Amino acid sequence: MQSLPPLPPLPALDEIRVRLNAIFPDNFPDRRILTGEMAVRAMFVALYGGFTDARKRFFRPSTVIRFSFEQAALTDDIERHSWLSTCQTPGHKPLGRQWYADNTREPLRDDLIRNRAVPIGIIVRREGVAPTSPTPIYALSDDFANLLSPQLEGDELGAAILRWQERALNPMTLKRMRLLARGVTERQGQVSVKLPSTNKVLRLAAGEASIITRDVCEDLAARIMTLPIVVHVSISDQKTFPELVDEAAAYDLKFNPSSELPDVVIVDVGSDEGKVAFVEVVHSDGPITELRKEALLKIAAEAGIPASRVLLITAFEDRSSSAFKKRISELAVGSQVWFRSEPGLLLTFDSLPKPG
Repeated sequence: MQSLPPLPPLPALDEIRVRLNAIFPDNFPDRRILTGEMAVRAMFVALYGGFTDARKRFFRPSTVIRFSFEQAALTDDIERHSWLSTCQTPGHKPLGRQWYADNTREPLRDDLIRNRAVPIGIIVRREGVAPTSPTPIYALSDDFANLLSPQLEGDELGAAILRWQERALNPMTLKRMRLLARGVTERQGQVSVKLPSTNKVLRLAAGEASIITRDVCEDLAARIMTLPIVVHVSISDQKTFPELVDEAAAYDLKFNPSSELPDVVIVDVGSDEGKVAFVEVVHSDGPITELRKEALLKIAAEAGIPASRVLLITAFEDRSSSAFKKRISELAVGSQVWFRSEPGLLLTFDSLPKPG
């Protein structure tokens, strides 16, 4: 009797879930779908049937749709090969209740496989097959299949994950992950802020808002101004800092003491335009809405700063953060958004010019 070809080692569904969360940790942008239940099940089916690039065995989205927990419980090679012999034949019915309805394959095919898994090399697409063909065209990449192997553990697994991330992810994604990870490690203890140009150092209480505030002062300021001077900083438990007393007046800015100043005020003393940035730091609440925009422009006008010199910026941790998703619809026209995790980007909300 001819022996059956070996299938890859099969981790349990729960093990795959843990592994995906290690490969795509909290600091990975847009991780929800890559660590969600649909991704867990798709990876399990790919390994269950040995649908890997090296084996040149491919699956369809319907192969995952028509799988079941009852089938998942049958894990020896004979049972897996038995399923393989019929799983992609017309009219295949799974053992027990299938995971998803037949008319719900689009999220799996489009959101997970085409738009995310294929572009970063989790899944490879069979070459030379038309997109409209019913032929199975997807396989798990060998490198990613290796990351899910239960035989890879401990330090070896950690090193393999880092190597895969370096190879598969673009530099901007890696930089974004590292900046987010830096914030996670700095949420305890004081946060030191070295102010640009003057090199004064502020000590802020620990917290995510303080980390965003620090990077606004140390990073954003130098990106938007020639010679930035931070003249005001406030956080929830400290509205003024002794190091910045009379700083604004030194640059001929006279703010009303009763004014509700934004979290950070930065002045450009290195250009003739003399831009002034009003920055609101948002960890949970407090973006620059239309009402807040009016209030800030009034504060500027009272200080003798015309609206044309004012930059209105709301700073968030990341574009995937719940704070940004929750507040995006409230942001004022004419304001801008900066993300700590992507410091080179500035999102602008502008009205379209009239044609002609």
